[in-house]
Amino acid sequence: MRVPVLVDLKKIEFQEKPKPEVRSGDALVKVEYCGICGSDVHGYSGKITMQPGTVMGHECSGVIAEVGQDVQNVRPGDRVWVKPFAQCGECYWCQKGHFTRCMKGFERAVGLTPRYDGAFAEYILVRYPKEMLFNLPSGVSFEEGALIEPLAVSLHGVNRSRFKLGDRVVVVGAGMIGLGVVQFLKLGGAGKVIVLEISSSRSRIARELGADVVLDPISEGEKLKDRILDLTDGTGADIVFECSGVASGLKNTINYVGSGGQIILVGLHPKELPFDFWTLLHREVEIKGSLGYHDEFNCVIDFFEKKKINAKSYISNVISLADLEEKGFKRLLSSQDMIKIIVRP
Repeated sequence: MRVPVLVDLKKIEFQEKPKPEVRSGDALVKVEYCGICGSDVHGYSGKITMQPGTVMGHECSGVIAEVGQDVQNVRPGDRVWVKPFAQCGECYWCQKGHFTRCMKGFERAVGLTPRYDGAFAEYILVRYPKEMLFNLPSGVSFEEGALIEPLAVSLHGVNRSRFKLGDRVVVVGAGMIGLGVVQFLKLGGAGKVIVLEISSSRSRIARELGADVVLDPISEGEKLKDRILDLTDGTGADIVFECSGVASGLKNTINYVGSGGQIILVGLHPKELPFDFWTLLHREVEIKGSLGYHDEFNCVIDFFEKKKINAKSYISNVISLADLEEKGFKRLLSSQDMIKIIVRP
């Protein structure tokens, strides 16, 4: 099978690889859809380091094609979605139930290193099926299955916060993750959701998903802080979710949050960024990171089954595997209007 391999910075090369061989304990999944994650784009563009030789793709759904001996939780023909990493179940963090922090989890992740090929392919080999493969209910489409992983990231961010009914919240960035945060906040009974987004297309979708107010940080300029204060009765937001991954977005979160409030970091940022830590201390603001998810995907599946989430709002385009670089990576890098592009091999 021909698979797209990252061979250099901003360079994908299709190479011939044999169909993966299934051994004892393995499962082979025929990929139906795989979403292009922001981390895939960052790896392609060099914003984060990704080794040459990597076959990316980790937001996928598909059908079990073959299983090896000792695989009990799935069988050929099952509709599944793939959790991209396998927790060890034995380390300090796994014993506490914090699987995202597993000390071996990312070593076993698909689509992040040449060690385990990802799902931008006709087939993906899953070496830890018990931890990584989950049945997709008949009422959930394969397209929706490709959105389970990123929406679980959004829901985990909300769960990491102190969010409660009636809270006034600012969401910075209305990409895939930010829009998911908006939708879960509204489903949870947020009092007011204010979204900051420069793209008119993404702003429109944020409103469709329930945002009460959408502001363009560029057009608002220096008035933005005062606008948010006016919208929150002069106190600032109870919680700010930073989902843009843009340095200025993170730096300015301190201007939007109220005293005693929270800033939740969901977007990916460079290691070193300037930040007003004096104000953080003086106003007793909590800043908290959010990475991946624990078991939020079960809730996401339930929301899909109950038709509380509309996948069409998130999917900007469906492309073929052959178009991954031109209509996928390059388009996501050049356009601020795209949300989720999903790939069908």
